Amino acid sequence: MDLGIKKVVDGGNGNTLLFTGLLFAAGANLIPTPMDSFFFRRVNKLERQFYNGEISAEKLEYNVAASYYIFTTLWYVGLFTGLYAFGGKYKNNARILLALVAGGLVIGAVNKNIEIDKSIQARKAKSIQSPTV
Repeated sequence: MDLGIKKVVDGGNGNTLLFTGLLFAAGANLIPTPMDSFFFRRVNKLERQFYNGEISAEKLEYNVAASYYIFTTLWYVGLFTGLYAFGGKYKNNARILLALVAGGLVIGAVNKNIEIDKSIQARKAKSIQSPTV
C-alpha cells in the first residue's frame, strides 16, 4: 500500500503533511465513535464499584485510563481496516453512517448513565430519610 507520503516529504511538503495529520487528529477527537459508548458505560460501572468500596482508587484510575486508550485504538483499527477493505465511494458513505450511529450510541449511553445515577441518588436519599433503630 503506497500512500505517497515519501513523495510528499521529498517534494518539500513534509510540514503540510504534519499539519494535515494534526488537524485530522483534532477533528477525529471531536466526533463521537461507537466505542465511546462502551467507554462511558465502563467508566460508569467502575465508578459505581469504587463508590461501593469494591475497587480501590488506583484500580479505578488505571482501568479508566486503559479503557480510554483500548477502546479508542480498537475503533481506529476497525475503521482503518474497514475503509481499506471496502475502498471506493463507500468511504464517504461509511463515515457519514458511522458518525450518525456513534452520536446515537453516545447519547444513549449518557442517558442510561443518567437514569442509573438518578436511581442511586433516590436510594441514597431514601436511606437517609428513613430512620434506623
